[in-house]
Amino acid sequence: MENIINTKKNVKKRSSVISLGWREWVLLPSYNLKLKAKIDTGARISSIHASNIRVYQKRKIDIVSFRLFHLESSFDVESKLIDYKKIKSSFGETELRPMVHLEIQIGPDIWVTEITLAQRSNLTYPMLIGRNTLTKRHIVHCHKSFLAGKVSIDTK
Repeated sequence: MENIINTKKNVKKRSSVISLGWREWVLLPSYNLKLKAKIDTGARISSIHASNIRVYQKRKIDIVSFRLFHLESSFDVESKLIDYKKIKSSFGETELRPMVHLEIQIGPDIWVTEITLAQRSNLTYPMLIGRNTLTKRHIVHCHKSFLAGKVSIDTK
């Protein structure tokens, strides 16, 4: 399936549409970490399960350190704090979460997106992909799963 988009120069360019299911494999290339994620167009912003979240300053820049988990291993991450986002859960509860930029890969595409750090250990999927992370090239099929294909972990 292809669609035609107009660029700034009014030149038509072909761009293929990327089909996603309601759940997909997501790779965090910087950490060689592969996670199952729920694709949720009802959520604006994406979130990932993180623990040991700590915000501090380093050379007058706000930094957030946190731990990501995958199966039996964990990764300590340090990133620039982008902002805090007020998130309202589906239960109506409001929470202020730190937000960072993370590089993600779904299928063959890799890009940087805003992700909030959340306590998701009691949820089925450690990552939620919201609509702000998806581009206009993505289409979500709510009755299908893993349409973007496999993402492989670099085993160097």
